[in-house]
Amino acid sequence: MDKKKVFEKLTEVIRTKANEIEDLNTFYEEVVKILSENVPYYTWTGFYFMENGELVIGPYIGRPTEHVRIKVGQGVCGRAVAEESTIIVDDVTKEDNYLACSLETKSEIVVPIWANGEIIGEIDIDSDDLAAFDEMDKIFLEGVAEIIGKKVENQS
Repeated sequence: MDKKKVFEKLTEVIRTKANEIEDLNTFYEEVVKILSENVPYYTWTGFYFMENGELVIGPYIGRPTEHVRIKVGQGVCGRAVAEESTIIVDDVTKEDNYLACSLETKSEIVVPIWANGEIIGEIDIDSDDLAAFDEMDKIFLEGVAEIIGKKVENQS
């Protein structure tokens, strides 16, 4: 799989969907589906959105999780908001602050979504492979987050 080509194609598909789909929640569901179906090592793909100062789970595809609300600073998801940056964890067993969704999960990437100058949520992806995510995943998912952020801004 030529990751770069796949990611370029998926970015275009997501950009097109952003223009075609009016309803935000429907759009989020579509993004999760596109990522989950086209990147085999993305084993849990979903969103968390900021609500009343904490992260609340949004649309996702993958094994069920008990982490439906996460405080800022808690776990990798909460840390990404607190640090205002993308976080890649190659081996979740080495994270002190890790919130395990599933015993099969080995690595994780969390990408904040910005709109109107603040973090409104994040893309959270787990993999059952160790060190599954690299710089290409980071660039790709930050681009997806940017498309989402612009869509949210255009609707507010």
